[in-house]
Amino acid sequence: MPRTIILQSYRTSQVPGWIEKCMASVRHWASLHGFEYRFIGDEIFDRVPAWYQDRAQGRMPVITDLGRLVLVREALMEGADTAVWIDADVLVFDAADFRIDIADDHAFGREIWVQPAGKDLKVYRNVHNAFCLFRQGNAVLDFYIHSCERIMRRVSGGVPNQIVGTKLLTALHNIIGFPLIDDVGMISPLVLSDVAEGGGTALNLLIAKSAAPLKAANLCSSLVGGVADGIAIEETLMERAVSRLQREGRQLFD
Repeated sequence: MPRTIILQSYRTSQVPGWIEKCMASVRHWASLHGFEYRFIGDEIFDRVPAWYQDRAQGRMPVITDLGRLVLVREALMEGADTAVWIDADVLVFDAADFRIDIADDHAFGREIWVQPAGKDLKVYRNVHNAFCLFRQGNAVLDFYIHSCERIMRRVSGGVPNQIVGTKLLTALHNIIGFPLIDDVGMISPLVLSDVAEGGGTALNLLIAKSAAPLKAANLCSSLVGGVADGIAIEETLMERAVSRLQREGRQLFD
């Protein structure tokens, strides 16, 4: 049987309850489909060169963007047929129907981001790496690692959190066209608020613009503790959204 390894990483102390639920949902999904599951704590940072971490100026998303790729490469070098990275703040709420039996040897997630535009709402289409899949023999992984390092050697001044994640992948996708998976969506602050409430205009727009019903969702933990698009993103909001998705996720996105 083909060997698939699912990779996740997060700190091991003071883990928010809703993050625990997200990671438990991924473990359950992996077990259900016969995948190996591998959790890595702060050891992920050992995979990232010191010079790169210095250049990243302490921005954990930028450092982790490279660390996840090195972990994926290690898994493939160990003999895995497929290695899949899933962010710790991804909740799988439709484990039975979330499948990764795609024909391509690599894939990223499709991001449909809903945010305000004056009195209206606007949709931005991007590529995200909260979910990324690589198979033996793919030509993209080493190129992506090289690109991350090359970009960070050239940066000066401030470093955006998305510089080697969404920004890089979206720019490349617009030129070469990556295979994208629609099952793992990106939940913007307005959509997050709607999910917690059980419905709303932003959620409806996301559903209308999605090619297929979501089976899992990235809840954007990097925004917790701040205010974005007029939404105060607090732990209580995250807990409510996770609980709603666990109970009604399939119905919400059908």
